[in-house]
Amino acid sequence: MSWFISTQIPGSGHDPQLEGRTFVFAAFVALLIVVSAPVFSTVLPPLVDYPNHLARMHLLAEGGNQFYAVHWAPLPNLAADILVPPLTHLIGLDLAGKLFLVLTFALMAGGAVWLNRAATGSWRAWPLLVFLLLYDRILLWGFINYLFGLGVALCGLAIWLVLDDRPGWRVPVSSLAALVCFVSHIEAFGIYALALAGIESSALLKRWRARRYRDAAWQLGLAAIQFILPAILFLFFQPHGTGGPVNYGNVFRKVDLLFSVFDNYNRPFDVACFAVFILLLIVPAVTGRLRLAPRLGVALAVLFAAYLALPSQMMTGSGIDRRLPVALFLLLIAASAPRLSRRAAWWIGSIAGAMFFARMAVIEAVWRKADQVYAADIAVIDTLPQGAMLAVAYPPRDINAGAIPELHVATLAAARREAFVPTVFTYATQQPLALRSPYDALAAATSPSMIWNGFVGHHTSAHDASAHVLKDYDFVVFVDRAPFTVPTDRRLETRAATPTFQLLAINHDCR
Repeated sequence: MSWFISTQIPGSGHDPQLEGRTFVFAAFVALLIVVSAPVFSTVLPPLVDYPNHLARMHLLAEGGNQFYAVHWAPLPNLAADILVPPLTHLIGLDLAGKLFLVLTFALMAGGAVWLNRAATGSWRAWPLLVFLLLYDRILLWGFINYLFGLGVALCGLAIWLVLDDRPGWRVPVSSLAALVCFVSHIEAFGIYALALAGIESSALLKRWRARRYRDAAWQLGLAAIQFILPAILFLFFQPHGTGGPVNYGNVFRKVDLLFSVFDNYNRPFDVACFAVFILLLIVPAVTGRLRLAPRLGVALAVLFAAYLALPSQMMTGSGIDRRLPVALFLLLIAASAPRLSRRAAWWIGSIAGAMFFARMAVIEAVWRKADQVYAADIAVIDTLPQGAMLAVAYPPRDINAGAIPELHVATLAAARREAFVPTVFTYATQQPLALRSPYDALAAATSPSMIWNGFVGHHTSAHDASAHVLKDYDFVVFVDRAPFTVPTDRRLETRAATPTFQLLAINHDCR
């Protein structure tokens, strides 16, 4: 545990940097294996949007079908869309998706470790604390492109610092990193840009105050070059979108959202872990034994200000401000360097290690339980005929990241049975997948909550509207978090079902 202190070991007779790098790398690989284990414990990782992403990956790999068309564009949300489809031809869709998740973990944790090394000058075990943050609420929502892009952003910041005295390499390499970050996800790119502005602001202000305007302009120009191509792509090559509202949540919610980095499956346990984690940061800080690298400290302040200012929803993006806490904590750990006694380092390492394995045990248990649920759901999906028209019905309360979400499982029918499913993500500004005509109009008219309210909620007007829409479908899946019953209706005939996932055929002979 002494590696929490520093890698400098006077009189050891060994190269401390080499020893530190070897230890951190070995520990990194071991921890990555542990955090990856749950991913392979279930046929389908229980992340809300993940099944929908898998359906899209299949359609992209196949070049679309009679229902869906592929329209590639330089969208700032393409991390999985670029990497997963080619892999599906080699290793299959399920494994390709899981390897993308593991790569995301590696980028997030590896980027933090590398950034800490670039900012502090030493290899430390301290930034390995980020492994505690990988299973956060944003992952459970299935925002995988954003998390991948966040890992790229951390690596890009590390590259910027490492190449500080090599401008000949710094500009082209950082430009490539910025482009990859932009293509991965727009908010991750925004985080990268804001953090870089914070890193450069102190030196820029110093030169400006010294009236070294030419040097300040040169510094600003070198930093800005990498954003030229992303700016061109964003301003001139984005598909036209329908836009959307800008909504702000309760300002006091910003405090609660910080807990989302630990908010998983057991609220009392997660709250206790979050409190311990905060103490591991606060106690060394108030005793003067935890310092922030000055340039990254400014970057952290800039990101926190952005977190306070950002809305919860903007255009077609949701959870805008909710995505920032994981970035803030990753950057905080990457920016900090403790100077602890061996005893203090041993205690911090032991507590963090015990908490890590306890949390992973809870996650593993939930994901193994999810395996049983999803295996049964997939068996229901596999009873569909090829090319079926499948509507989906669920209550609005299902749009939430719970223990075993089934909200988007039905979209796997698009991958497994080449079915039409109206809830597959086809936002023009977010995905390179579009609905062909006339299925685009049909999808727009098909409301999952309307169908649920019409048949399960006993709403007469919703029932009549749903019956009109369902005449163009062959089947409908009803799904909810809790067991439910679809009332008897002469238009519907149960074909296969679990307590929370029920497939019904639509009787078109009924008038």
